[in-house]
Amino acid sequence: MGNEAPVRASGGGRKRKTSLTHKSSITRIAPPPELIDENAVRLWKSQSKVLIERGTFEPEDAPLLLAYCNSFSYMITADLKITDWAARDGGMVVATSDGSIKKSPYVAARNDAIAQLSRLGSLLGLDPLTRLRMMGAGSSGEDQPNEDDDFSEF
Repeated sequence: MGNEAPVRASGGGRKRKTSLTHKSSITRIAPPPELIDENAVRLWKSQSKVLIERGTFEPEDAPLLLAYCNSFSYMITADLKITDWAARDGGMVVATSDGSIKKSPYVAARNDAIAQLSRLGSLLGLDPLTRLRMMGAGSSGEDQPNEDDDFSEF
């Protein structure tokens, strides 16, 4: 009995995360020439600024942000094609050579772009759930009801 190791609670000695204290090694990064259009450039400028201010963006993350911004632009382009009912190939459905209709290829392209945005955004911390995890929400007891919170009784 005297040779048994003491039992410790999992994570018992770890300090709790309250916020990110890391600072990005860069303060600014210019939009790369591989961005496909002005929509992608605008998104690069806004999202790189957000990520740098959070301290979560490093130069090695640039290819992920590049793909994220271009995916956003592809989604916008597909949206415009889908909603351009006057165009020969516009709309949610298109006519086939035999006169029947099928789902527009732009709908599939839009869905693919959204899937890419979701995956890349999560890797970069640009979605709400990943952002909460990165900031350590709930690990310091913050998920306990607040007495000043009007909804705490629900």
